[in-house]
Amino acid sequence: MRRTIVLCLTVMAVLAGLPTAASAAPLAEPVWLCRPGQGACGVVGRYPDGYTSDLDATVVHPDGTTSVEPLPPPASPQVDCFYAYPTVNILPNPLLLTGSNPPVARDTETAVTLTQVGRLAGHCRMFVPLYRQVAIAGYLLGAIWPPDFETGYQDLKQAFQYYWDHDNHDPATGKRRGVVMLGHSQGAFDLTRLLQEEFDGNAGHTRQLVAAYILGADVRVPLNAPAGGGTDPVSTFQHLPACTGSPVPVGCVIAYNSANLAPGQEETVSFGHAPDADHRVLCVNPAALLAGVAPGATTPLRPYLPTQRLLRGNVLTPAGSLSPLLGFTPTTYPTGFAAYPDLATGACSQRTSSKGRMDWLQVNGLDGIHTSGSTLGLHVLDFNVDAGGLTALVAAQSAAWSAT
Repeated sequence: MRRTIVLCLTVMAVLAGLPTAASAAPLAEPVWLCRPGQGACGVVGRYPDGYTSDLDATVVHPDGTTSVEPLPPPASPQVDCFYAYPTVNILPNPLLLTGSNPPVARDTETAVTLTQVGRLAGHCRMFVPLYRQVAIAGYLLGAIWPPDFETGYQDLKQAFQYYWDHDNHDPATGKRRGVVMLGHSQGAFDLTRLLQEEFDGNAGHTRQLVAAYILGADVRVPLNAPAGGGTDPVSTFQHLPACTGSPVPVGCVIAYNSANLAPGQEETVSFGHAPDADHRVLCVNPAALLAGVAPGATTPLRPYLPTQRLLRGNVLTPAGSLSPLLGFTPTTYPTGFAAYPDLATGACSQRTSSKGRMDWLQVNGLDGIHTSGSTLGLHVLDFNVDAGGLTALVAAQSAAWSAT
């Protein structure tokens, strides 16, 4: 009888697209969405079937006029970017949940990668592994069957180890290269674990870390310290500090959750709440860090939002494969992005609610494009609310790391 029940549950899980109790087998080798000279990332964005889009931006000025901002041509970047994309799968693929069947690049992974980090191609060599992530349905059905986060994490870890062993050495000098680690949402959670295991307290790795960008996930730090210090199990990192101070710091962590919250709305959101009275959730405003002002200062932001051209949208699905996820209708400008340099401002904010202390990046001015959700805030736009500032900060930190 027990065998029959287990068999039935297993069959139901597979049919539902849910993972069975054991994680899938390791991949034979990493599968890359982007690697230098191949894949989606470069001076143009490239989809698996060959469709391309430029990564230039149409700048929308306050008076309604527009101009074109070309993507700067890439120099010879001295650092690399390793990026873990967010949850983009609505339903799981049962074929990937057993054995070692490799994931295959699709429009969804390509679209979100180009949307979030495509414009970094001029500042770093891009490494983006595909991973067998937990789909949105897996989150929703988690109470019935625990999601299998281990498989996706091991895919990312395997890819990073391959990168570290084979690609992190500069071909000209033979020395190790600097690396910028970037992740969002599910990718940010996996990236956090990777940083804990491979970088936090590991001097050999940390000296190569330009910075870690962990967006859309809670990074916990002590109230009055940049990291746990080695003896604080509540803090996310013990030795990797939050990015603070001037000149532009390196080897540190940038993290935030973006939202436009009205008073009282902090009671409904699912992010930013401190675990206890001695800690807070980290908020680093990239624009404030660049300007050398306090995180709580209000600074101009430079949003870059994907257009229908970049996302392969049409009348029925304006955001292409991301239409169920994006939450707003992209513009029809002929470039890959629309930029709004005078539209939004941001500041790291803090309030005390019935759930305790809450910290987040308060973004004002984007309501005409995308309103803040009652649970997730501006989660889908965490990278885009200040993509211009993030790009400038990556460039500044890369230059600072290279100079040392």
